[in-house]
Amino acid sequence: MSNNQEAKGKGRKIKNNQMAIGNIRVELNRLFAIIRQGIANCQLLIASCYLPLAFCLLLLASCIKKNNQTDLAAADEYYTCSMDPQVIEYKAGNCPICHMKLIKVKKNNLKAGQIKLSAQQIKLANITFDTLRMEELAKEITLTGEVTVDQNLAEAISAKVQGRIEKLAVKNVGDHISKGQLLYEIYSEDLNAAQQEYIIATQQENISSADKNSTSQFIGAAKNKLILFGMNETQMNQLKTSKQVLQSVPVYSAADGFVSEISVAEGNYVAIGTTLFRLASLHSLWVEAQVYLPYLPYLKERTEANFSIPAASEKLFHGKVIFIDPQVQSPERFVLARFQITNPSQEIKPGMLANIALQTENKKALTLPIDAIIQDSKGANVWVRNNDGVFENKMITTGMQNSRQIEIIDGLMEGEVVVITGAYLLNSEYVFKKGANPMEGHQDMPGMKM
Repeated sequence: MSNNQEAKGKGRKIKNNQMAIGNIRVELNRLFAIIRQGIANCQLLIASCYLPLAFCLLLLASCIKKNNQTDLAAADEYYTCSMDPQVIEYKAGNCPICHMKLIKVKKNNLKAGQIKLSAQQIKLANITFDTLRMEELAKEITLTGEVTVDQNLAEAISAKVQGRIEKLAVKNVGDHISKGQLLYEIYSEDLNAAQQEYIIATQQENISSADKNSTSQFIGAAKNKLILFGMNETQMNQLKTSKQVLQSVPVYSAADGFVSEISVAEGNYVAIGTTLFRLASLHSLWVEAQVYLPYLPYLKERTEANFSIPAASEKLFHGKVIFIDPQVQSPERFVLARFQITNPSQEIKPGMLANIALQTENKKALTLPIDAIIQDSKGANVWVRNNDGVFENKMITTGMQNSRQIEIIDGLMEGEVVVITGAYLLNSEYVFKKGANPMEGHQDMPGMKM
């Protein structure tokens, strides 16, 4: 019995131990599950902490990369200054001259001396073109002259009898005198005696009819004497009718013109032949010019010329050479040439300055307007528009020219499209963009005529 009980007791004990071990295992598994859950939670917590940091690091890296990309210019770009375009950099920064922020611009494949403008820029700059072609070109000589009085039409009014000027009717230089206008009144004893002789002769004609021939000769001689002394037919008829001697005899003008000189005053005593007035006509005038010796071979008598007189009118006047001084003036070394021009409207006045243009020879040549040429100390150049719309600066050799056109000897070919107006604006735009003169790349061309 005792053995069976011991055996049962051992069996219960073993069973209890097994149950205890099972409970321990359950607890251990629960503990391990709690530990694993804690580890997982810790991992999530760590992950949640490092994720924003990683995002920030990624963002910072991308910004650094982006900044590195924008700081450096691409292969077809460069940085320059809007105020100093000669500054060229390949990374962002400030201008070393004015310290303004550099701007990025696109490179182009233009060569030296080339520039390209948009259609709007061309329109705003009023740039126009023309095709180079052969045209008639006349050599033109430009002279400067002064308008003077035509001495062939000038009148000198002189005293025809000696006496005293009692009254002057014309006192101002520049006044216009008409034919028959009163000039002055003169008292002359010789003229009074001649008047008395004429009155006596006419009285004898009425009294004696015996010798009419001799009386008429006497009257004719007395009348001619009065005419020589300056009296006219009307005055002599008045004298014949009134039988009264005119103490102060009026003298009238025998010509039209402007008073250019007055050489007498009231109360002056004048002798026969004394010049009292000078009259000038403005219907025809002279223009006198100084012609230097290199131009002399082109000037001949009756050579026609055009005149521009800005003080008189904008229109051109025409005239011809009437006199060339045979003597060279020294030490200036010029020859005086005289031109004659008509002045029917009398808008040209003596003393005005005139620009004289002489055309001496004509020939066929490649020509351009004067305004298309840019000239400086290095020579002459023009802007040519290529087929691709690019403007290119070309150096040229010029020849004969006049006030409007100039001959192209070398540097251009017939048919090229040349900038006619706006050439200087193109030049300025090139200097502004490139920071250099477009002629710097050109070589000096021989035979350049400035």
